[in-house]
Amino acid sequence: MKKNVFKLVAMIISIAGTILAIYFGGYIFFVKPVKFLYLGVVNKTLTTRGLIVSIVKIFLASTIAGGIWSVCDIIAGKFRDAAENFRF
Repeated sequence: MKKNVFKLVAMIISIAGTILAIYFGGYIFFVKPVKFLYLGVVNKTLTTRGLIVSIVKIFLASTIAGGIWSVCDIIAGKFRDAAENFRF
């Protein structure tokens, strides 16, 4: 029974890591800066600081997503290993 609990926790952490990576890396660090740049150009309110910050966020988007996913996958792996090494 406890083996299944460890596997379930590992799966939940893995799914949560994927969702967090998509949200932060994909939405917060990619979609929002692109939208900000688009609206700034259309409304002619784009500043140099806003442009630089948006470009940095866009370049860091995949790094942030990969880092979040990797950390959650490592934690989930610890639970998967605990399930395999668990003795009744």
